[in-house]
Amino acid sequence: MYVIQSGLVEVRHYMERKYNGEEFVIEKLYRGSIVNHNSFLMNDGIDTDAICRTVVTVYSIHINNLNIMRQKYIELDEALQNQERILLNPNAKEPALDYIIVDPYIRTQFWLSNKHNQ
Repeated sequence: MYVIQSGLVEVRHYMERKYNGEEFVIEKLYRGSIVNHNSFLMNDGIDTDAICRTVVTVYSIHINNLNIMRQKYIELDEALQNQERILLNPNAKEPALDYIIVDPYIRTQFWLSNKHNQ
C-alpha cells in the first residue's frame, strides 16, 4: 500500500483496439492519497494502473507494519475490518476502487479558513 507524500499520480485506463490505445485519466492523486489499499488488505495483485506525472515521493507500508498498527490503534483496526467485509461481500453496492483521493483544493481552503479565523 502506498501513501503519496508529494507529487502527482494519475490513475488511468487504456482504451485498447477500438480507441487506438488512447489513455483515459480517471483520477488525479495528490499528497495524502492512498493507492492499492484494497489489493493490499486482500493480499491480492495490484489492480490500479497509475503513472507519475511529476516527481513523486511515496510512503510504502508493509503488511507487518500495518498489523502492528492495527493492534495498537483499535479505530484503525475497526475501519479496516469494515473495509475487508465490504470487499468480501459479493452483494456490496460500494465500488471497490483501489485508491483514496485527497482533494488538494479542499485541504487548502480548510487551512486558509482556519488561519483566517485565528
